[in-house]
Amino acid sequence: MAGYYFDVGSKFMINDNEYMVRREFELDYEVENLNYKKIELIRKNELLNLWWKGTLMFRINNEEENLMKIHNLNDLDDKSKKEAIERFKILEPVINGEILPSEIKTYLNSLGDRVKLSTFYEWKKNWDKTEDLRSLVSKKTGPKGARTQGKVLEILDEAIEYYLSSDGKFTLEDMYSEFTLRIDQENINREAHEKLEYVSRSKLRRRKMELIDIYKQDKEKYGTVLAKLKRDGTKEEVLATRPLQRVEIDWTTVDVMLIDPSNLKPKRPNLIYAVDKYSGIPLGFFVTFKPVDSNALKQCLIHLIMPKNYLKGLYPRIENEWVAHGIPHSIVVDNASVNDSYEFEEACYQVGIREVQFCKIDAGYQKATIERAFRKLNTLFIHNLKGTTFSNFIEKGRYDSEKKACITMQGFIYMAHIAMVDMVAHNYESRRGNSPHNIWIQGIEANKRLKLQLPRSIESLKIMLVAGSELRKIQQQGVVVENEHYYSRELMDLKNELEKYHREDERVRVRFDLSDMRKVYVYDLFNKKYIVAEQTGFNRKKIDTNFPVPYEVLELDSKVKVEIKKSFNPSNRAISKRKIKLIQQEDEKIIRKWNRGKQPNKTTSSSFLTEAVLKSETEIEMPLNNDEITILENKTSTQKAKNKEKELRKDKQEAKFTYMEIDDTDIDEIPTWGITIKKQA
Repeated sequence: MAGYYFDVGSKFMINDNEYMVRREFELDYEVENLNYKKIELIRKNELLNLWWKGTLMFRINNEEENLMKIHNLNDLDDKSKKEAIERFKILEPVINGEILPSEIKTYLNSLGDRVKLSTFYEWKKNWDKTEDLRSLVSKKTGPKGARTQGKVLEILDEAIEYYLSSDGKFTLEDMYSEFTLRIDQENINREAHEKLEYVSRSKLRRRKMELIDIYKQDKEKYGTVLAKLKRDGTKEEVLATRPLQRVEIDWTTVDVMLIDPSNLKPKRPNLIYAVDKYSGIPLGFFVTFKPVDSNALKQCLIHLIMPKNYLKGLYPRIENEWVAHGIPHSIVVDNASVNDSYEFEEACYQVGIREVQFCKIDAGYQKATIERAFRKLNTLFIHNLKGTTFSNFIEKGRYDSEKKACITMQGFIYMAHIAMVDMVAHNYESRRGNSPHNIWIQGIEANKRLKLQLPRSIESLKIMLVAGSELRKIQQQGVVVENEHYYSRELMDLKNELEKYHREDERVRVRFDLSDMRKVYVYDLFNKKYIVAEQTGFNRKKIDTNFPVPYEVLELDSKVKVEIKKSFNPSNRAISKRKIKLIQQEDEKIIRKWNRGKQPNKTTSSSFLTEAVLKSETEIEMPLNNDEITILENKTSTQKAKNKEKELRKDKQEAKFTYMEIDDTDIDEIPTWGITIKKQA
């Protein structure tokens, strides 16, 4: 994108108020509040701080907005993305001044019939307005391109690619012969009315010009450096004469053991570091335990561009200011496979970086500034930390780095800020004759036309470059990333809209900053924009939201939950369900007895639960409220003694009542009380 900056006439929004810069002073801007027609004086640092917080956004006109409907090139399909990049490659020699305006027609003729002159100037006009790769994305709808039958075109492309990817030399007739052979082979199994027809040789030649990419072919055959040399020719050495003209980025595995929050074990992190070649001042960095890829480089690019106004609030122990920021003109990176990727180049072109250069393999001298910067960090900072691994085994000796490791990721990031600002940027450098900070300030003052450009807003910068990207379904609590819910009112509106069209199961794109997980960005596919969703559970998890929350912190919390979950026996649920089912069956039997009029047994034993659910071959009497178990070895003999004692008591009782005294009674002596006994005849 074309960078934005504060200059006379610049317009920007703070909350809902629109402002315009009227005059520039040494430390302040005189601005006019266009809503209230009021003149105000605002500090320059305050404006940068508002931009960093996301409350300040530069104004964009409707024409630019129409040219850039896409927020991130990765949201496009591969065909549209490739088409935009191809258009940029055609424009690039003209943009860089290698081809003069008077030579454009000749240049286009050398490309064959690929681009018409009017089409080229339309692309050039869009680029000049935005300086953004996204403005080159095709916006035409409906059918376009040739009307050649789909299967024929597919076979034609295969025949052309077959020769383009080969190592030997070939002619147009070779390609045409291969194409006709493939058509004949395809027609063997087709009916007469389904036969495919040949295309003309001129059609094949035009299709070849559409597909061929000389630079890409040379890049695969000879490597990036020789391909650029073949394409651009020999150039004089480029010297940096102003800040941000040339920025060098590299990475290394740091010589110190940190505590990896994912497994709480000591581990060496990777540091991606960016330095301005002109002044030597650090521009940005990114630390990760994961392997370095293009996503890690993009995270470093975010930190490189953004103002560092957060220092005093987040890291109060830092004494000085970190003034370096802005969109660089060119970036120089190592020629490793991770850098030699289209994804990182696309990211650079999106934010307005004009050129991405790749060094030769093992050619450290081509990026000497960043190599010296790493050595300086090791000497001043890293090799003095607990858990350092030093640079070689002689320095290390018997030092146990893993045992001494005691620094967390957050702690190391804090220390790195102190080292880069107070120990590097504001420290005298004998080679340069001043501190990098002072050289930077002097360079800005000496180049009055140089403006420190920024993206339109910090959110637009992060949406383009953030490394985190997932597909998620919107739930009632929002979207979930690493067991954390993110919610906003706009997100619920999007959820309701999806349900309205019966698309509630559809997953949406979620992007997030690996260095700060306090918010995420969710793509609204109806309004073609990203909406912000805030975290909801950090306070419950006792995570301090006053500081950026790295992705590794959420990974640790998620891993702890998984480990706790694994500690529970999954069969407990089945055991409980069996017990519930058995109680239900017993109650059913009781109810059936009641219904038949029988009196149920009022006492119900619960032993059936143990017998039916947890059967055991050995039954041992265990005390209920004691941790000690006593095994009674003489249980059998004691029981026999008790039985004998009971039998003796029983015999005595029987002996006591075996006889009784009986007397004869005369019936006449019994009183009659007026009652007579009738004698039988």
